[in-house]
Amino acid sequence: MVLKVEKFAFYVINKLKGIRKDLICVPFIASKPKGANIVVLSPHFDDEIFGCGGTLRKHILTGDRVNVIYMTDGRYGVPDIKNKSYAEKIRKKESAEALKVLGIRYFYYLDEPECTRQLNDATVKKLVKILDEIKPDLIYLPWFLENHIDHIKINKLLYFASKSFKFKFDICAYEVWTPLIPNLIVDITSVIEEKKMAMKCFKSQLHYVNYCDIVLGLNKYRTCSNMKGRGFAEAFLHTSSDFYFGLFNKNDY
Repeated sequence: MVLKVEKFAFYVINKLKGIRKDLICVPFIASKPKGANIVVLSPHFDDEIFGCGGTLRKHILTGDRVNVIYMTDGRYGVPDIKNKSYAEKIRKKESAEALKVLGIRYFYYLDEPECTRQLNDATVKKLVKILDEIKPDLIYLPWFLENHIDHIKINKLLYFASKSFKFKFDICAYEVWTPLIPNLIVDITSVIEEKKMAMKCFKSQLHYVNYCDIVLGLNKYRTCSNMKGRGFAEAFLHTSSDFYFGLFNKNDY
């Protein structure tokens, strides 16, 4: 067990060393990241709201187009329900309600099974097709050191899909399970009530874990460097896609 913990610590520290030299500064604060044609990659039905829901609302309020792409199908998202097809319907319904609260009209399903390491080639092709049609200038996704198999997998998915793209885009990596080292902070105080309403749509998840308090605690903490502890904020690692993928070890994927 100790060896496993030490191996994990070595992996994380080496990853962080690779990015910290460029990010050891007070994060820049912005109303929202630049970008008008937005894609959000969400491993599960709720990560996009928990991780960057306030920022997405600000994109909507300024007239930007926001498209959400869900990677997994939600079959294991409601453990008490044995009928996995029914569980999927519950999760999709909740996410549609949450997106409606934020004013997001465009969403897509890739329907990958949850918690599997193997990436389906058909899923990569499906994502390529969607992104080739949208041609986003900014893509949100959980950062590559998130401590969840599906959050890591969605980075792998975009990494392979991007090899087919003929357009340039930036990346805003967000945090859910694992705090990141941010270079960008977005003040979401003015839209925090909408984010709260959207989070409350996930009743099946809040039954097991009080995600609302957890996420709001993180959003409050993120005000420490730029906002003197006032209001709420979301934190991001904002880079070009080339720089972001360059942070990966060549053997990672």
